[in-house]
Amino acid sequence: MKSVFLNFREDECTLGDSKFFGCPDLPEEFDWPVDDDEFDMEFICQINCRKAHEYDSSLPEKGMLYFFGCIANPLGEESAPAITKGFQSMGNFAVKYYDGGTADLQSGEIVDENGDAVGFKELKISFTEDENECTDAFHQLLGDYPVNDDKELDDYELLFCLDSFSGDDFTLEFTDSGYLYFLIKKEDLAKKDFSKTICYLAVE
Repeated sequence: MKSVFLNFREDECTLGDSKFFGCPDLPEEFDWPVDDDEFDMEFICQINCRKAHEYDSSLPEKGMLYFFGCIANPLGEESAPAITKGFQSMGNFAVKYYDGGTADLQSGEIVDENGDAVGFKELKISFTEDENECTDAFHQLLGDYPVNDDKELDDYELLFCLDSFSGDDFTLEFTDSGYLYFLIKKEDLAKKDFSKTICYLAVE
C-alpha cells in the first residue's frame, strides 16, 4: 500500500470535503460514537474516500470515513483522562464508514448541553504522495509506520496516523509529541469493516 499524506489549511469546506474538526457531514441515520463512560467522542476528521482512493486503491472507492476519539486531554482539558503510550481502549476511539454519496449528507452543528455551538474551526484537507510537502504536521493514510517493537501489531496495517498539530484555535499535543495510529487488519480493510480498528500511541 502507498503512503498518502494529508495537508491542511484554513478554508471554507463544501459538503463532503475532507477536513479536520468543524462538524462532520453526516447521513440522516448516524449513531454518534460514545466512549466507555457514554459521553460523546470528539470528532477528529472526515476523509472523502473517492478523493483518497485516487492515491491508493486499498481505500474504499466511495463514501466517507469518520474518525472520532477521546482527545480532550491532548487538546488542553487537563481534567480529562490522559492518553498514554501504547494501546488505547477500543471504547474510546472509533472509525465510522458511510458508503453512500456526498449528495445524501447533511452538514450540522456541534452544540453543548445549552444548545450553543462548540468545536474548532474546520481545516480543509488535501492529499499528496510527497511527504516533503507536509511541513506543519505528519498526518498519513496507509503505508509504513515506524512501530516495529510490538509483536502484537504484526497483523495490523496503518489506516491513519494523527500527528500532534495546531490551528488558530487549538493545539493537539500528544505525550512527548507522539503519533496516534489507527490500525486495521488487512482483511478488514478489504471488507470495509472498520469496526475493529484499534488505536496505538507511539512516542519518541
